[in-house]
Amino acid sequence: MDLSFRFDSWWKSLPASPKGSGTVEGLVLRPMGGPPGSRELPEVLRMNPREGIVGDRWVEDDQPRDAQVSLINVHVLRSLAGDLEAGAATGDNLQVDLALDEASLPVGTHLAVGSVILRVGSTPHRPCALFVERLGARAAKRVARSNRVGQRGRGVMCEVVVGGEVRVGDRIQVVVEDQVPAGE
Repeated sequence: MDLSFRFDSWWKSLPASPKGSGTVEGLVLRPMGGPPGSRELPEVLRMNPREGIVGDRWVEDDQPRDAQVSLINVHVLRSLAGDLEAGAATGDNLQVDLALDEASLPVGTHLAVGSVILRVGSTPHRPCALFVERLGARAAKRVARSNRVGQRGRGVMCEVVVGGEVRVGDRIQVVVEDQVPAGE
């Protein structure tokens, strides 16, 4: 039985996010050496191409380079977790009001965020067992379905090309290819 109408109804109920430019609504740090599931909600994150987010446990995980920083849409996150603070449990580093779908942000797209340049990676962002444990099977099914139809409800993974700082409230802008500055 095809129950995709349930997903379609949920997806259509979400507020639309802007394409091309948006804002950072929240930041999440998964501290290195901290207990599993620990999260911090800083006002600023420092990033560089070698470490990704300075102090984040990405460097301890066995993850590809193009998965240094994860972005999730705030409207999806609020619909699944209730609010951004509770949504920090997902571990997504940047909670953004920006369309993250494949058509808007193809792999290789560059994003200027604060003083940082990110490149959208090819590593898919899928719901894991911890995502299911924290937000439930229904949430995992919704974001998995959105991923299958190119909407990237679980979000998108990025690589740091140019380091700097990202703050809550910073603008996110898709960068025209010939205007991408050289990396560090």
